[in-house]
Amino acid sequence: MNIEIIRGTSNTFNISLQDPQKQPYFLAAGEVLRFGVKIRPEDKSCLIEKELTAEDLKNGVYPVKLTPEDTANLSCYTYCYDVGVQSGDDYWIVLGGYLEITKNITGKKVAADG
Repeated sequence: MNIEIIRGTSNTFNISLQDPQKQPYFLAAGEVLRFGVKIRPEDKSCLIEKELTAEDLKNGVYPVKLTPEDTANLSCYTYCYDVGVQSGDDYWIVLGGYLEITKNITGKKVAADG
């Protein structure tokens, strides 16, 4: 799934999980859903990271909320991301794609100095 956001704005996208039999899967206590964004998959650190737990479940999905602060200082670019589930020592990727950050063309105007 590819995601697009205008730099410095908000966006929420929902993640629903399925088990290997394609049945709905919900995080158990202690499990963590991790969202991470990088320039390249092999980079060591994420530019954006979000963690969700069982308590974040809303209407059967896990909402990942990107805030203006998450993207305000990033370049307009197409980044890669993935989402994984951490359960004890086990970790598996459940979703991946590209996050495209685009320019804020009609953003807030600043008054000219005097």
